[in-house]
Amino acid sequence: MSSPSSLLKQLGLTGAGSPLSGRHLLLILLAAGFLALTVFVVHPNEFRIQAFFSGSNCSRPNTNTDAAAFVAPPAKPASSASPSHAAAAPAPVPGDDVRILIGIQTLPSKRERRDLLRTVYSLQLREHPSLAGRVDVRFVFCNVTSPDDAVFVALEIMLHGDIIVLDCAENMDNGKTYTFFSTAARAFADNPYDYVMKADDDTYLRLPALAASLRGASRVDAYYGLQMPCDRENFYPFPPFMSGMGYALSWDLVAWVASSDLARREQDGPEDMWTGRWFNVAGKAKNRYDNAPRMYNYKGSSPDSCFRHGFVPDTIAVHMLKDDARWAETLAYFNATAGIPRAGELYHLPPAAGRP
Repeated sequence: MSSPSSLLKQLGLTGAGSPLSGRHLLLILLAAGFLALTVFVVHPNEFRIQAFFSGSNCSRPNTNTDAAAFVAPPAKPASSASPSHAAAAPAPVPGDDVRILIGIQTLPSKRERRDLLRTVYSLQLREHPSLAGRVDVRFVFCNVTSPDDAVFVALEIMLHGDIIVLDCAENMDNGKTYTFFSTAARAFADNPYDYVMKADDDTYLRLPALAASLRGASRVDAYYGLQMPCDRENFYPFPPFMSGMGYALSWDLVAWVASSDLARREQDGPEDMWTGRWFNVAGKAKNRYDNAPRMYNYKGSSPDSCFRHGFVPDTIAVHMLKDDARWAETLAYFNATAGIPRAGELYHLPPAAGRP
């Protein structure tokens, strides 16, 4: 590297006739270097140099690894992108970031039902891509004890990653729902959902309608579903609770269930009634959302009631779909197959019935 004096000579700024002495020019260069150091180091934001010295301060998508009881937890929504890219992204719609975990209680042996529900819900998410990563559907059962089921369930886990195996004995009304909520509270504590929903495997949920409804609900102390009893004159008396067909709790209630001695002690009984009882006794769930008549039982040949009637266009959930015929009728009414290709010679199907 050239010395300062040789550099000054090359610039013709020393020697006879030079307006500045070498000492003066050296002082000028030192002053310029100090100014540059001040601008780039002391005030680095003007030149985006800070990250070079201190490491990037941009946030990263959440990489939390959930508890082992849960298989393939969902990715954080795209809204967690680095702030450095936020300016280029469209502004989010208020309330559009609601996140829901739906745990469908089923049995290890009911593989055909799971395959049907996977198809039904994956098509809904494909049609409404904004819900992907925000509405997560999982199948829930207790410890798998059959060696045959263990093999098939392992294959499902490897292929689909949508199964939750709880540490409990398989049951319907002896603690399975409590175990689901309390395990979810621990597993997702670092990346909580807004709502956790328990649902039956004979319930058809219309995910866009569900998400839209929950966007307008409170996210604190909230209990959402079809409130029972809906007819106190003709239905057995019981303190209000949400029907087990499908009900959602805000995250704070899920966390409360996990820590509550009351909920831990009182698990044996009709699970939906007992969930309501926990909140009634503890004075919880003050924000209650009764979704009648948008959540109801399949009517069939039964008479209408406050919890059972014919299909309605703005349905959120239909319950009691116990066989394939009921599922086919329900899916046809809501045009679930409306998007099937009709051109060509590969699809010889009758036209979709659709709703009137």
